[in-house]
Amino acid sequence: MKLSLLITFIFLFAACAPDDGTSNNINNDNNINNTNNTNNTSNTNNTSNTNNNTNNTNNTNNTNTPVVQIVSPNDGDFVDNPVLFVIGAQWVDTVQILAEDWPLSDPWDPAQSLELEYTFQGTGSLRTINLKGFDSAGNEVAQDSITITVNEDEFDPGIYVGQQMYNTYYYFPREEDFAGADDTTLYDSSCNPVAVVPADFSDTVCIQGSGILDTGTVISYASTCNCGRVCPTGGTICYMLLDQSEYPWGMGSFSNPIEPLRSWAVDNSIISAGSVIYAEQWDGVSIPAIDGIGGFIHDGCFRADDTGGWINDYHYDFFAGTHDMWQHLETVYPSYSYFDVYVDTPKCAYLTP
Repeated sequence: MKLSLLITFIFLFAACAPDDGTSNNINNDNNINNTNNTNNTSNTNNTSNTNNNTNNTNNTNNTNTPVVQIVSPNDGDFVDNPVLFVIGAQWVDTVQILAEDWPLSDPWDPAQSLELEYTFQGTGSLRTINLKGFDSAGNEVAQDSITITVNEDEFDPGIYVGQQMYNTYYYFPREEDFAGADDTTLYDSSCNPVAVVPADFSDTVCIQGSGILDTGTVISYASTCNCGRVCPTGGTICYMLLDQSEYPWGMGSFSNPIEPLRSWAVDNSIISAGSVIYAEQWDGVSIPAIDGIGGFIHDGCFRADDTGGWINDYHYDFFAGTHDMWQHLETVYPSYSYFDVYVDTPKCAYLTP
């Protein structure tokens, strides 16, 4: 019984033993397959990594970087008036073009237009043109710049007035700028009281000709009269009340509105009322933004809007608008500077009343 069991066991063992290493080969094949599977997994991961890298690159390329560019004219070009600027813009809300630091227009939405036409008054010299892009909060987020030279135009200055003229300035006083008690009465031409103001304001508005009360009412010279405070320059002045919407800066000599930085008071025997005027030395002068006026390069064009008791012969009074603007203009051309002045100048015809 025991012998029989032993023989059976030996037989079974022989039947299960490896034949010339066949089982090892099978195992090796399995190992190779396992290695291939591992490699395939690695390749799959590598492919995924590659795709991820590609996606990352695309994401970088899709970053919304604000860009503005002056497409035309080209940097260094010589150009004729009017100059047409063509721009490109991406990812900005508004754009603005400036010559040096002076805006050629208000900011605008480039989605509405990519062009701006501008006529330069100062010609023949190199100008730096800046294009700026702004975000929705008004922050500058992009810029581009070029230099151009605007070719000199053939220029007709008009008719020379005969000799050089010299300047003074006047402005529009505001009662709110004057301290002191309201102790001085202003009257209209019928000697009816129109306001009670500080004495210093009364003296100043008498000299300047127009002004504005604390109430927002504009007053302007009406006539000489026999009531009220005597003006420092002599005589007593009575006033008329004006509609501020029609005469925000006072009234000129022919019932016309006067305009800061454009209106002159002149002797009408030298320059007729309403004439357009060209003053050569003012052409190209940078006027800064002060008190809500200015902020442009002057073209030398003015209009004969006013007269004055002290304005005789070749003397003109330049309406500066505000006290602080007057003070600045004194640093540019002090009072009693001399100028070459012309009338009927074609380029100033746009100021014809």
